[in-house]
Amino acid sequence: MKKIFTFLPLILIALTLTAFGCQKFGGGSPKVNVPSGWTTYTDTTYNFSVSYPDNMELNQRPGESQDSTYIGLNGKFFLSIRDLGRETEKVATMALFYAFKNVTVEQFTNALLASDPDNITIRETTDVVQGDISMKKIVSSTAMGVDKTHYLFQNGENLIVISLILGEDEAFKPIFETITLPQ
Repeated sequence: MKKIFTFLPLILIALTLTAFGCQKFGGGSPKVNVPSGWTTYTDTTYNFSVSYPDNMELNQRPGESQDSTYIGLNGKFFLSIRDLGRETEKVATMALFYAFKNVTVEQFTNALLASDPDNITIRETTDVVQGDISMKKIVSSTAMGVDKTHYLFQNGENLIVISLILGEDEAFKPIFETITLPQ
């Protein structure tokens, strides 16, 4: 009996932490908060959802025009998000979405470095969980002196790459925070 009372505080702490974890995360997939009035797009080919406000535009490219080469890799350029509120500015596009079949994160990183070896270095590689998708965030230098951010996640045999336009990290953040697996 004395042993039970000795371990009782530890057992209670473990149960409390377990209960807190289940309460905080609902015991299942984390949910994302989509602001009221935003439109949610679900990509059934690459199995993810993203939401955006009405002052932005999501362009899904037709299948026949998706074939593309990016940093020397052949893939599909299938989606872009633009900010319509900045039409008078030179750059309104915020992010481009690519899919590369049978390409790994390491192969993508090597291709990124090889695309401009004199100017590109990897500044940061971070594991990120957004919604319920495990991603790799890669930040690299550029010839323009502005860092470039890519978010990568695996979907079956496809590596999905979200390539942010230079200088759009903060503006894209609220949209990025809505990316999740379809519910």
